[in-house]
Amino acid sequence: MSEGTNSPVVRRFVGGPLHTMCYAIIVPGVGSIIVDAPRDAWRAALESAETLDAPLRMAIATHGHWDHITDMSRIHDLGVPIAGNPADQYMMSDPHGQGLVLPFVVEPVQIDRPLREGERLAIGNLDIHVLQTPGHTPGSITLWLPSMDVMFTGDTLLKGGAGHTAEPGSSIEALGASVRRLAAYPEATTIYAGHGGPTTIGEEAWLATLSDPDAPLVQWRASNERRKRPAS
Repeated sequence: MSEGTNSPVVRRFVGGPLHTMCYAIIVPGVGSIIVDAPRDAWRAALESAETLDAPLRMAIATHGHWDHITDMSRIHDLGVPIAGNPADQYMMSDPHGQGLVLPFVVEPVQIDRPLREGERLAIGNLDIHVLQTPGHTPGSITLWLPSMDVMFTGDTLLKGGAGHTAEPGSSIEALGASVRRLAAYPEATTIYAGHGGPTTIGEEAWLATLSDPDAPLVQWRASNERRKRPAS
């Protein structure tokens, strides 16, 4: 993507013990949005936006799992509104209350801007469409940027598989429906996921099997850039 005047830019950063991705969607000279806030990565995202004279307008949580919202409260302390789907507010309000032993304290944060199916955001002339894609969590969302032909899928769809359904509130049935929905987008669509490197719909050959309603859902695990759990 060209970085000429007002041409949108996507910058990718990684943070925290689960190697969680943080993205900066930047329109130079206009504004920026941060997608997810793993530990410390958001600082580099903010600096990247500032170097392009793109004030941070919002931070969006693709879902409420602790590794994606670790530093959301720090961003909120800067006066930046936090956006996400209300169905995951319970996780964001009580990150330590989900039966997990976390490697550090994650401060709670409230959603200022609820994001639901069909809503649109904009940075200048750049449109961002909100898709509800539940399954990994009840409030998982995907951000679709048609003019750039990219989507930010959180942990719904990753390089090598769909998100896991190992934690309370997940649903394999809902996840399957969400992944099938995303698989219908053009093959050239770039996927920026919550873990691992970028991919495209076309590169994920396993998605083609989903035309069979009885096909099992391939889920993302350690051998296909799986997330790593913190040492005990």
